[in-house]
Amino acid sequence: MNNKKTAGIILLVFLFLAGGAGGYLYFSKVLHRENSTAEGVGSTSKSEDLFSLRMYYPVGTQLQIEERKLPRMIGQMPIAEATVEEYLKGPINSASSHIPKNSKLIGLYKGIDKIVYVNLSDEFRRNFQGDVFAEFLLLKGLYESLISNVEDIQDVKILIEGKEVETLGGHLYLLYPLKDLVSYEYQ
Repeated sequence: MNNKKTAGIILLVFLFLAGGAGGYLYFSKVLHRENSTAEGVGSTSKSEDLFSLRMYYPVGTQLQIEERKLPRMIGQMPIAEATVEEYLKGPINSASSHIPKNSKLIGLYKGIDKIVYVNLSDEFRRNFQGDVFAEFLLLKGLYESLISNVEDIQDVKILIEGKEVETLGGHLYLLYPLKDLVSYEYQ
């Protein structure tokens, strides 16, 4: 009977050690996998936290395309606001842009008609200097920048200080959205 008791105790100790070793191996793999996943998330490069905006700036007699990198945003309206704010800053490597100085975005609204209403400060109108072609490129650049970066919009309407204006620089009619006005291609 003593041999049976000893064999039972040895078997019990063996099972306990085997369970402990198996548990150690299992949990060490699980923890290793969690740590490597956490390291992967923590070590993401800055480029993964950025997104690109495609900007169309009026420079000289054409639109110049620039790519701007900004922190990733969620939602189409924050992207639209960032697009307009970046547009108003003007191109990086050009001093001959037609974008009026000191212009600011007051607000941006999307209607159920899928038109984005861009409410700009009066400096956008007052500080504009240029001919009909400069005015055309300014409006086309803003339109193209918004359409190329923001999904699910069909047109853009400009407001100045919350009001419709007849014209920006006295050349083009702004009481209607921009799509029909800027879709004409000059060669």
